[in-house]
Amino acid sequence: MKKYSYNLFPKPYVVFAYIVIFFSLVCIFASVLITENRNHLNLAGPIVLIFIGFIIVSFKSKIIIDTDFHYVLKESDILNFVLSREKVIVPRNCNRILIVQKNKRGTGYYKFVLPLSYSFKSYDMFLCSDSDTVRLINTDYSRSLKIAGFLIITFEFIESRTCS
Repeated sequence: MKKYSYNLFPKPYVVFAYIVIFFSLVCIFASVLITENRNHLNLAGPIVLIFIGFIIVSFKSKIIIDTDFHYVLKESDILNFVLSREKVIVPRNCNRILIVQKNKRGTGYYKFVLPLSYSFKSYDMFLCSDSDTVRLINTDYSRSLKIAGFLIITFEFIESRTCS
């Protein structure tokens, strides 16, 4: 089986999470050294920030392709604990990958406090054959191109191995 693993959060968020973890550790270390009376240690905030940072850093998704290209597994995990696993059956004689753009609009969760609406582009990836189309994943544009490249390379490898 071939695997493609990627962080669920974009790279700027992951870098920001590492920075938050580092400064939280420095804050804990400084508060332990500075406070003379151990009754006034305030460690709850930095510990929560470290926990949130670890969640952002360790939340990953994987795409696992069967060696015969009959199915694709989509897994989401955090700290190596699998949260979800979905099996996508590849259509027979799959000969193309289709990426379709969607424009989505949304509103913030706290609309009563700050009325905010936003729009973003989302990309659905489909595995297509002459008779069937199966939705594989919904992601951003650059990641969809990387996943499509991985699928094409893997499919060509599997095809060349079975033909020779």
